[in-house]
Amino acid sequence: MCIVGAKYLKSFGWVLVKNRDQDYISDVTFQDQNDPTVGEIMCLYDHNTHYREGMNQDGLTIITTSLSPILTAETDSKDGDVIHSALHKSSPEEAAKFLISKKITGFIFIANPDKLILIEAAKENQGKGDYKFTQRLISKKETIVRTNHGIDLPWAGFQYGYTEEQDLRRKSSEKRLKYAEIALKKANDPVSMMDAFASKMDDDLQMNLFRVGKDRQMRTIFQWALVPSEDTVYIRPIQSKIKLKIDQERIKMKLIDNEGIRKIYNGKIKHFARIIRQGNE
Repeated sequence: MCIVGAKYLKSFGWVLVKNRDQDYISDVTFQDQNDPTVGEIMCLYDHNTHYREGMNQDGLTIITTSLSPILTAETDSKDGDVIHSALHKSSPEEAAKFLISKKITGFIFIANPDKLILIEAAKENQGKGDYKFTQRLISKKETIVRTNHGIDLPWAGFQYGYTEEQDLRRKSSEKRLKYAEIALKKANDPVSMMDAFASKMDDDLQMNLFRVGKDRQMRTIFQWALVPSEDTVYIRPIQSKIKLKIDQERIKMKLIDNEGIRKIYNGKIKHFARIIRQGNE
């Protein structure tokens, strides 16, 4: 399960960072496409789940983390289509209104350089009941992090007392939230925010901010940071097969070295992504 953080930096405006955690080795494409309404949209596309999120050339940025307590009940394919449609909007307010109308769930971060809206949305009764949401404008003085348990909706996401597995996931969600809030305090640029999310802060690597897994355990498959003011995304591959199809005419991509990750977690990460640079990349 993923973790998302956001921080307003004077030199950059709002910056969003994410560890995408899954229990499989993913096949992901980062691709920009021209669009007649907003000019250009850059999305990640997960070929396993068909999930999408990203940024348009006006700086509208949308990324999420899940509040589904039952992994098999996640609707990444549907959510990806809805998020892609929302990236055709011109403002965070317009995108937020659209996403709520489609009853998308999770923590949804919607930003441009100057504004960040956070939606927290879930269905009651462990994902089977009525749709509920909160929406708020985040102050530029606030560093905000979300994992996989409800804050404004305390009954949402992973909860204690249902299954042993959900108990462990709730414990991990709480620990990762605490660690991320600590780690982001000193970060002052997009890469240092990614580095903060790569910190080893717990010997139990399923409770750690950066997750390393065995078999079907959760693991961080890649990191990325999105900077609307620069029309730029920073991508760090970890345990994933990644294709980059970005012409960089408007939205730029910066591939971040993952060697520091290898050193921190020496010998613990299998299927570690190789970075192969071509041309002027």
